[in-house]
Amino acid sequence: MSSPRFLGGDLSEDRRAAILNFADVILRGRGQYAQATGSRLEMTEVEVYERQEDGRTQVRMTFEIDMGEDMLNSAGNMHGGCTMFLIDVCSSIALVALGIAIGRYANFVSQAITTVFHAPATLGSRLRIVNNTVSFGVRTVSARTEIWDMTNKRLVATGIHNQMQPSTPKL
Repeated sequence: MSSPRFLGGDLSEDRRAAILNFADVILRGRGQYAQATGSRLEMTEVEVYERQEDGRTQVRMTFEIDMGEDMLNSAGNMHGGCTMFLIDVCSSIALVALGIAIGRYANFVSQAITTVFHAPATLGSRLRIVNNTVSFGVRTVSARTEIWDMTNKRLVATGIHNQMQPSTPKL
């Protein structure tokens, strides 16, 4: 993974490395599901900033990818499942980055992903996935994602990803 541009905040080299390591494990680690797509995602920017409205630390994280055959549905557009995958993994990495930035790393699982599809993305298009953290509570966290087709200058999809702490399994 090429090194992204880090903006704002005062992240130590250790915290920057932790963010990059987590992203690498999620996108290129164990498991075969969507590995070809995940391994092509490029983290291009990480911004840690203080939200003006409430003074809370937030993260804006951007990824880019070129549309490949493995991302298409039978109509030749990005598959809805691929859209959901991009929202899931990219927003999850942004949320973990926020936890690392504020020193509150926690284990969360998806609770809900609400997605709106705006326009199709086609083979060869360059996509930009922009993730903004929204909240980071004790039990739940959330992020907002926009997927932009940079080639055709249009919004492809938006998503809100809510995560929660997993409960202990009852046997």
